[in-house]
Amino acid sequence: MNRRLVIITASILVVLGLVLAAVFLFMGNGRGLVATNPFGGAGDRDPGTLVPVGETGVPIQGAGEIVAPRLLKITDGPVARGAIALYVPPITTTASTTDASSTPQVVTKPAEVEVRYIERQSGNIYSFRIHERTATRISNKTLPGIQEASWLSDGSRAFVRFLEQDSGGLEHVSTYMLPANGEGGYFLEKDLALVRAASTSVVALYSSGSGSVASVAGSGGTGGRTIFSTVLSSLNLAFAGSNFIVTTKASANLDGYAFLVDQAGSFTRLLGPLRGLSTLPNESGSQVLFTYTDRNKLYTQVLDTANRTAVPLPLTTLAEKCVWTSDETTVFCAVPTSIAGTLPDDWYQGARTFTDRIWRIDLASRVATLVIDPKELANETMDMEALTLDVASDVLVFMNRNDGSLWSYDL
Repeated sequence: MNRRLVIITASILVVLGLVLAAVFLFMGNGRGLVATNPFGGAGDRDPGTLVPVGETGVPIQGAGEIVAPRLLKITDGPVARGAIALYVPPITTTASTTDASSTPQVVTKPAEVEVRYIERQSGNIYSFRIHERTATRISNKTLPGIQEASWLSDGSRAFVRFLEQDSGGLEHVSTYMLPANGEGGYFLEKDLALVRAASTSVVALYSSGSGSVASVAGSGGTGGRTIFSTVLSSLNLAFAGSNFIVTTKASANLDGYAFLVDQAGSFTRLLGPLRGLSTLPNESGSQVLFTYTDRNKLYTQVLDTANRTAVPLPLTTLAEKCVWTSDETTVFCAVPTSIAGTLPDDWYQGARTFTDRIWRIDLASRVATLVIDPKELANETMDMEALTLDVASDVLVFMNRNDGSLWSYDL
């Protein structure tokens, strides 16, 4: 009996020792649990930045890093997906002189592009002036872990999305209307599937296993009404003039459809069935750039929504890697140097990354012109997304999906 007791006691001590070792191993390194990032990207990376924090409202000179001629790295660490590029027209002023006989001096300040973005770690909003290379923190409201932002076209407000836990420990996707100055915001309903902002309105989409409901309201959250209710779930939605383009979830394993939805909520099919279908309409809704797969090959085309004709583009990429110019005659696209895998699924899930180059595609002539190859020019490997342009197409802004950093290229 004594021998058996000794063996049991020794076994208990060994188990306790292993437990204590495990506790020391996992607690001693100072790391806790990392919440799952529902939007993908670089949410768990070091949020270091090339832009010093500085005082709110005080410009910081020489911000960012010139990596190559006209290629500027705005931030070193991750930002929320979705920046906005605002064109600031030239300003002419007359400077008075002390000598009454002298002719007043006319001073012209050249045009500028102001990029507004949100630092992912803190939720602070920054204003970055491309040509001046000045960065200004314009809000200091703390909303850590913002993954996505959709801006009003004047940059005055952003609808931001981030992961939160309720009192019971359940995770929810929260959406907050964040003014550029950080004051006077409000929360939207939890667990919205997506939020899209335009010039004066915002659309919120709620999806569940039983379908989807879309609502539109003024930018201040007033005058809300339901646009449509459908049995379709997992939808994407984009503004298209006074209407909307609604597209089913893109997957190489599922037939996809795209619909034109009017203000009355009526659905008109534009595209489909097409595997892996994703869409990018221009602002007026007259054309829709779309990508799809057929026999494991990716295709990129543009649809004329009036006559329902589609023309292929000379290059192949994903719709999420393109942006329309404001005059709707041209698209800029990040085009992978090589395409492989099950698309778009592998790219969405982070199982595959690309090395992209920027191309300019004239839609009238369907001529593609290489704009920049970051790998060749600056030895930078970039998987680009969230491309945006100012209205004058002066500067192209994009996010490097590999680390969440924000970049610009002076066109």
